This record gives sequence, structure tokens and C-alpha cells, in this order.
Amino acid sequence: QSGDARGGTQRLSFLMAVGASQPGAEEEGMGLMERIAAVALDEPKDAEAWKRSGGEAYRRKDWEEAARCYSEAIALCEPSSEMAVTCLNNRAACYAQLKLHKKVVEDASQVIEQQPANVKALLRRMVASSALGRASEALEDAGAVLTLEPKNPHALQVVDSMRKSLTKKPNETVQKVATTQRLCIFLFTEDRPLQCYACLRSLRKYVQGVSLQVYVFWQAFERRCIHSYQLLQSLPETSRFENGAVNWIDISHGQLLPAFSRTVNRLSAEGLQHVLFLSDVALLHTPVDLSVGLKVLSERRGAFAFRLDLNPRVDYFPEAELLASAPLLRAFAGDPRVLLWTRWYDKSKMAFETVPREMGWDAILDQTATIVRAEHVQHFFSALQPPVETARELDDKAADWLSRRQRMKRSELSHKSACFEAPVLVALEPSDFGDAASADRLLREHLFRSHGIDGSGGPERPARLAAQLGWKLQELMEYFGEVDAASAPPARLTGLLEPERYRDHYLSSVRVSAVPPTGGVPKPLAPPAPLVSWLVPVRNAEAFVMDCIRSIEAQASVDPGCYEVVLVEDCSDDSTLAALRRVAADRPNVRLVENVQQLGVAGSLAEGWPHCRGDFVARLDADDEAEPERLLRQLRYMERHRAISVLGGRTRPFWTELRKFIVEKVVEKGAGKVSVVAWREFHGNQKSRQREQLVLCQSGTKVRVDEGPAEYQGCTVVRIGEEVVALGCDGWCDALRKVQGGLGEVLIQRRDPPEPPSGSRALHPLAVRAMLPFEECISGTTALLRRGDFKGCPFAMEEAECHWSWANLGPAQHAANLADPLVRSRRYEGNRAQRDATGIYESRCAAVRHHLKKAYGVDVASQDAAAMLNFRGPRTPEQGQSILEALEQAHTAMFDEYVRPTGASAERHAEFRRDFVQGREAALERSVVSLRHRFQALLAEVARVITGADKSPREHRSRTPPR
Repeated sequence: QSGDARGGTQRLSFLMAVGASQPGAEEEGMGLMERIAAVALDEPKDAEAWKRSGGEAYRRKDWEEAARCYSEAIALCEPSSEMAVTCLNNRAACYAQLKLHKKVVEDASQVIEQQPANVKALLRRMVASSALGRASEALEDAGAVLTLEPKNPHALQVVDSMRKSLTKKPNETVQKVATTQRLCIFLFTEDRPLQCYACLRSLRKYVQGVSLQVYVFWQAFERRCIHSYQLLQSLPETSRFENGAVNWIDISHGQLLPAFSRTVNRLSAEGLQHVLFLSDVALLHTPVDLSVGLKVLSERRGAFAFRLDLNPRVDYFPEAELLASAPLLRAFAGDPRVLLWTRWYDKSKMAFETVPREMGWDAILDQTATIVRAEHVQHFFSALQPPVETARELDDKAADWLSRRQRMKRSELSHKSACFEAPVLVALEPSDFGDAASADRLLREHLFRSHGIDGSGGPERPARLAAQLGWKLQELMEYFGEVDAASAPPARLTGLLEPERYRDHYLSSVRVSAVPPTGGVPKPLAPPAPLVSWLVPVRNAEAFVMDCIRSIEAQASVDPGCYEVVLVEDCSDDSTLAALRRVAADRPNVRLVENVQQLGVAGSLAEGWPHCRGDFVARLDADDEAEPERLLRQLRYMERHRAISVLGGRTRPFWTELRKFIVEKVVEKGAGKVSVVAWREFHGNQKSRQREQLVLCQSGTKVRVDEGPAEYQGCTVVRIGEEVVALGCDGWCDALRKVQGGLGEVLIQRRDPPEPPSGSRALHPLAVRAMLPFEECISGTTALLRRGDFKGCPFAMEEAECHWSWANLGPAQHAANLADPLVRSRRYEGNRAQRDATGIYESRCAAVRHHLKKAYGVDVASQDAAAMLNFRGPRTPEQGQSILEALEQAHTAMFDEYVRPTGASAERHAEFRRDFVQGREAALERSVVSLRHRFQALLAEVARVITGADKSPREHRSRTPPR
């Protein structure tokens, strides 16, 4: 009658089992004691026996008995043992048969904690969560199963049913369980302990949203570097992270392939689904949430890789000698910070054929900083064949195999990649630090100062550091024996250890100098005069001119005294002039120029240019809005590159629509809200009237529609009767009362969200110059001009005034583009681009002819200019051949003047060549020649159509009707 709790529980279970058993035919006549003795002889004594009994009961479909046996087995073994995990998984299967879904989730969760890649446990928890209505948890488990087994039918069924349920119930909100995702990092470093140290520091400082499992594959041939790598393995800042662990793996002496193989095989066992391939030259300079990249790869099976080293600004790849701007980028629906694009590859080649490695934006795998799925790492690694001695060989062989695989089986490897919209890291040129010995000496000098070995940390600091590292004090002092304590750290070391210095600068190369750029916003040359003059032509813009002015006043890091606004009013037909007079009267830095007669956009720009006093002139249309950091980014770029005269950027188009109402009744609701019953005129394509009920309220400096039909949410009131509400909200309620009863009109503006950025892909100054015959490379509303580089107004009196302005640039006047969106461009019915489309097109054709004649001495006809504009293509092969000859002549003159100049040309463009040409000659020539090849492809298509007209594969169809 005595014993512990476990023994009492076992005896109680034993007696319950005996009492619940029914005697069979052979047991008739046996008493209770005989039956107890018979059962006692068969009672299991250990966990293994209980597990076997549970398996037998499961095969008999006695789910309750099987669950009881597995529970007894779990009670007799260690909780973290393999036996306990197996019995928990089996008991979860029993509970699943009994429809006890909560118990299934509990047991399966315990199994997954011990074995994250246990597919059976993930499937059981997935099904149970789905039955309990936990949609997000079930979908998360289904994603984990599909990562391990992409064609698992059960997981695919759950995903499909979830998609259907979300389609049927769009208003149902699904709560997401916040879980910390895990990311594996493969960091490769060879004889560069200094760069490895800086890379690990940046990971420790800036990575957010994930827990890290870092594997450092290091290889050293220099004895000095071997000692430094051994030191880093014990240094606190490089041996452990708060959000993860760091594992150091020596791959010297041919150990790369075996070590990499062992690490890859551990990914599934540890439940790691994504891997970041990282080079030691990459440094994070901005806090970055890497869970965003994991989300893209988890939700978009069509995305193969997430590139951290790319962003829309990058257009130069030094290793490949390639100048290529970003392809067509699409925003990711799940996060606007992420962009997706489709990689190009040669589809005409078979898998067994050798092709040049895809580089730049088309690279399928880049070791600099790329996140891929673990399953793909395991897949391509299984096909690698030795010998693989270095990380470079591993990268080349993996990229070659993936390239062949995507040409052989296109459905297996997706052709899309993703990146962040803004830069998050910088890759430094390793040659800037000298050879391995020189770079290692810099590391020792930095550690000598930062850890107080120079005496700043006290006399006991070396002994404490030696004990912390597990080194002898003599070994530590020998390591720092060659350090010159009096030497100052070089500038290139500052950029390496403080990568945030690169954060605010525009970097167009995937590899940059180790010396961070200097310079910020320029100072005015003449202090009484402003730094920037905004030049804004205005006509019939009462509905949106205040939005334009407010966007100018909202510029970041630019004081009001640093700029002036020159508004040129061009004889408007509405109340724009009165509105601008009020604006100029209230703001001392706003100057109003009133045209006596209508001059158009070009005439208004010419009229306002003499009134601009700033060192820079910023163009902006009255119906557009400047992004908050437009001026800051452009001024920084212009200060760093003094050879640039014109700087443009991209725009974010958005659509607006004006709607007219006649107010029938006005009722005040309190809290500053007014209810309006109105009749809308001209809704849609119909001319009939429609009755609407809206609730208006004041929000800041605008009057908005607070309640009403869904299509009116966010609409703003522009004018009430004769009162222009867009200029000020004072008295808008009184104005509504005056117009009720049909005594006046109310004008409301509807505004759509901004679209993705659009604009020219030509960013480099020579790329802009080469593209001028084909398109208007710089959007006029984004242009910032250096006023001192122009003797007079640069805008010509033409319909396409901006294209003519850029076509008239002299040999020493250069134009460039930023990849950043600088302006939100308004589109609306009846705007100038639609109204004067024919005249603008003819003017642009004339600008192309003028540019080729003035810049290169090439004379082309109007029809040839039209064929080049927007790559329209020639009408005849003869025309196309003559255009190709003209382009070749123009490109040769460009190369002689800028790319490979001699004599006076080299001296004249010395500053420009230092900033934009040196080291990029081959890439620039290939980029410019590619334009000619593109036009040549159009010519080949025209020749094919003409010569193949009589050999149409389409059969001749008789006009005779059938019998």
C-alpha cells in the first residue's frame, strides 16, 4: 500500500484495465484474482514494451488503448529522449483518430520543438489547426511542409482550401501568430580577417526580425591571417550574437567540400528553410528586417532569390565590366519596400551548351549577399563534383549548374528575383586595403586601440583579454607586437568600420571605394541670394497649385531661407491668379510673375528664368508634387559631381478626377462635421444626374469627405461656389450654406494612390547622351539645373521644350538621372500631354534632328528621326541601314570625345572622366553599342517581313462559297 505517485498511477491504470476487460470463452469460470494474475503476467515493464503494446493497439484500431500505452511509455523515459519524441508523435496520431484536435496540437508542438523538420508532426498539427479554425497556423505549417516536400498532397490541399475560403470570405480577418523566423548565413572569407570582422559587426548591429545561425567558412594561406581568424573565433563581438550563434569552420587544405557538405546536410535537421550567401566585402549600413526577404520567398514560389546587394540605383558591375540599369521592377503586394523583376537568360541554348555566366541583374546566384531556399542549396550542392578548393570555385560551379538547370527545366527554377527598394548594404572593393598582410596589420591596430591594449583600458586589460580569449598573455602580446601605437587609423578603415557613412550617398556601383564619399548640401555662392529657385509655370491650376506649393515647403533638411519660389502665371481662365496673389502676399520667399499674354509652358519658363536668383533652378509643374527628399538628394549629388549641369529622376504617376455637385441641403452634425445632400453631374459616361449623401469635415488644411460611398473616401473639396477651399479652409461651412438649394456648384477632387515609379532607364551621363536620339531622357518636372552653367534660359520656345533643352547641351554640359522617384506626377483628363500630343511629338522629332546635327555633325531626315524616336523602327531596309550608319558615326564621335579621348579632349573633361568614366571604358562602350544593336534588331525584323511577304505560311483561302 506504499509507493511513489508513479507507481500508484501504474497500479490504478492496471486495475482499471482489468476491470474494463471482458472475459472470453476460454476465461469463463476464472475468478477475479485469476484474471488479475493473467493480466499481471502480460503487463509491460519498460518504455519500449509500452511502445510495442501501443503499436499493436493502433493496428487493432483501439485508439484509446494505444494512447494509454504511449502515455505510459512517455512517463517512463526522459522528456527530451528519442523514445519520448517518437511516443509523443504516435500519441498525436491516436488523438487525431479520436478527433481530439487540441491534444494533437499539444503533442505535435512538443515534437516540433525537438525536431523542427519532422514532416509527420507538421502535417498532424496542420490538420488539427485547420479543424480548430486556426487558419494562419495551419497555413504556416503547410508552408513548412512544402518547403521540405514541395509536392506533398496534404499540404497542397490545405493551401488550396485556404485560398478558396479566403476568396469566399474576403472580410474575415485572420490573426497571424508572431513567430521569430530563423535564417542561416554562409559567410565566406579568404585571407581577409579584417573584412570578416567588419562584416560580422554589421550583422550584429543591423539585422532585425530573424534569429541567425551563422557559419563562417574561413580559409587562410598567410600565417598572420590564420592567427587573426583564431582570435576572431574567441572575440566576444564575433563569436556570439544576441539573436543567434556563430560557428567557425576551417576550410583550408581541401576541406571546403566536406565541411560545406556536412553543414548543408544539417539544414533540414535543424529546420532551417532559407540560406543567406554572404561575402566578407558586404557591410550592412541600415537596420534591415530580413524577415521581409523570407516572407517573399515563402509566399512567392515564383521568386528564386532575394538580392540584398541590389537596388534600383545600381547600374554598374565592375567584375563583369557591365553597365546595365535595373529592368522593369514591380512592387511586391505583401510589402511595398520589396521589388520583383524577371531575369533574362538565353532561351535558345540547350542545357548541355556552355554559355557565359549571367551577370548583373540577370545573375541567378551571387555570393555577395543573396537569400535562397535551403532546398535549392541542397539540390545544386548534390550535383557538384570535386575538386572544389575555394569559395570562388564553389560560386562558379553552383551558378553554372543553376544556369543549365533553368534552361533544361524551366518550371523548376523560377526566373524572378527580388530586392529592397532602398539600399541596405555596401560592398567595398577589397583591393583598397592592399595585400593580405597589410589588411591584417590594420585589423591588429584597430583591435589594439579598441580593446584598450594601448593602455587606455588600464594595465590589467591585456591579462583580462588574454583570459577571455583563452590565450596566454605572452601569445597575446606577440600578436600585437608589430602594432605602431602612435599611428592614426587611415580613412579607408573608417569607412569599413562605420558603414553608416555610406547611407546618405547615392552609389550606382555594386562595388564602391573603401574611402567613404564626403560632402553634403552645397552652400550658396552669394549668401544674400537663395541656394535654389523653384521655377513653376502655372495655368488653370486652382485645384492643385496649393498641393504643389505645400510639397515645396515640406522639403526635408532644407530651410525656407535657402530657397525661393518663382510662380509664372500664364493668363489662367479660372481663379488661379487671385489664389497666387494671396500666396505671394503671405509668403516672402514666393515671387509671382504675371504674363501679359498667354505664352505656353516654354514661354513661361523663359519669362521666369531671369527672375531666378539661386545657384540651382528646380523645375516643377504646377499640377505635380515634389517628394519630401527630392531637393536633398539632388543637391547632394550635384555637390559631389560638379561636372553635372542637369539632374533628373523618376516620377510616380497618380490619377485625379474633378467632380461637380449641386447642393440640395446642408445639415450640421456636430464635431466639425457637415452632412450634405447633393446631386452629382456627369458621373461616368452618362449625362444624367445622381443623388449622393456625403459627410464633410476639416482635416488640417483641407476639407475631406469623411463619410459616403466608397468611391468618395479620401476625396477633397476644391471649390464651393466662388470660394476656393483649396487655398484655405476658413469659412467653408458658411460657403456651403450659401450654395444650398442649387445656388452654386461644389467641386470635389478624387485621387488614386500613386503608381510604381516610371521614367528613363538611362542614368549614367553618357547613357543619357546616347539615348537622346531615342527618347526624352530627363523628365522636365524633375530637372535640377546648375544656373551658372547656362548663359541664358536653356528652355527653347518649342512644344517639347525639355527635349530641346537637353538636345542643346554643349560638350561640357552633362545630364544625369537618379533612380529615385523625385516627383508625384498628376494625370487627369485634358492635361497638356494629351491635349497637345501631336505637336509635342513633331517637336521631339525636330529636336532629334537638331541634336545629331549639332553634337556629331550627322544630318538625318525627319522620317529618320521619327524612326529612331522611341525605337519605332525603320519603314524600309534602306532607311534602317542609313540610320545605323548615322548612329555609328555619332557613337564613334562620342567615344573619341569622352570615353577614350586624347589631347585637349582629355584635359577638357578631366573632372567628368574621373567621376564617371575611369575604369568603366569597356562597360560604357558596350552599353552604347547595345543601342545600335537594338535598332539593328528592328531593321532585321523589317527585312524579314518584307522578304517573307510572298512566302506566307497561311494557306490561300478561296472566295468561292462551298457547295
